Amino acid sequence: MGDITFKSSPEFSLGMEIELQLLNPDTLQLVDGILPLLAQAPENSWIQPEFNQAMVEIASQVCSNIPELEANIVAILRDLKTRCQALGMTICAAGTHPFCDRFASITPIPRYLAQQNTSGYLADLMMTCALQLHVGMPSGDAAIDIMGRLKPYLPILLALSASSPFWWGHDTSFASFRQRFLSSMRTYGICPTFKNWQDFANFFATAQHAGMFEIIRDIHWDLRPQPDFGTLEVRVMDAQPTIKESMMLAAFIHSLIVYLHHHSQGQQTGFLLTPLPWLIERENYFRASRWGLDANYIEDEQGNSRPIRNIVKDILNVLAETADTLGNSSYLFQLEKRLDQGASYIRQRRVFESTGSLKAVVASLVSELEAELASKSRQEAVAYGWL
Repeated sequence: MGDITFKSSPEFSLGMEIELQLLNPDTLQLVDGILPLLAQAPENSWIQPEFNQAMVEIASQVCSNIPELEANIVAILRDLKTRCQALGMTICAAGTHPFCDRFASITPIPRYLAQQNTSGYLADLMMTCALQLHVGMPSGDAAIDIMGRLKPYLPILLALSASSPFWWGHDTSFASFRQRFLSSMRTYGICPTFKNWQDFANFFATAQHAGMFEIIRDIHWDLRPQPDFGTLEVRVMDAQPTIKESMMLAAFIHSLIVYLHHHSQGQQTGFLLTPLPWLIERENYFRASRWGLDANYIEDEQGNSRPIRNIVKDILNVLAETADTLGNSSYLFQLEKRLDQGASYIRQRRVFESTGSLKAVVASLVSELEAELASKSRQEAVAYGWL
């Protein structure tokens, strides 16, 4: 029998991790800059290494709502950008770098080096970036219950977040090629379904004994419990070029999890996506990664399907009351508008179609984040009477 303690955290509290690309500001090619960046700020717990030396991960503090989370992420990104500029680097965020055509330099940390040894050639190609959201859970049983209820929504989140159409200088024809690449890795992808926390703990004990995993963090599923943090971690999403887009997705997930919890308690009724057989789950994943918001999602075991855009609108409608209670309504309104304006994979392709340059695509990713940080600085200056 497995014995893992789930350390409960404030119910539905929030934490965010964003993986960003470190770039040469002139060539806009990836640069292996994480080691000097960490040496510059060894005491900074919000700036963390990733598997690949050309990536950096930022981690928020524990927050109680989306505006608090947004303010914290903005502050961290400003600090990160300043530190990177001092080292002759810049940053951007997307699921993949459009024209990188070299192998990854693995960050020399024992855990990453062990993963490299296990993954072989796949480790050399591990050049992907994700957006991850932690939501606080009162218990392990609650985390596993919500995990099962949230699982059918993962292809929706993948389509909404898709930002990796290019890979090694080619248009892959996928909205999220990052998801396709990671599906080849042994510990990534669709999570199993468990009955309760003990069922999960028993699975992990067996997997650990078999040498599949050493610690929980070795599980890289698109949705996983984090017992040390007391959270359920949503990991399916591509990294987003802007803070605004990251917060839209965070507010969507936050509202959805609270709604699913209330639904399980009989406090809500309305539209729900339901668990599906494994092969249909895999097909929905493929469709979302291939066609993004233009994909058709299979809703039932009879094979009936509808456009993901329509399903998102149904979800947003049913979440309206919950989102209003949580203070998330404005973020979900922005998300609905974005369905028509275009997700990142669409914007990246538009830039390439108009310029024929993948460097211009990366430049647009850099400028989107820079413009947003500058805009927020101006807004704060006005608010405090500095301008």
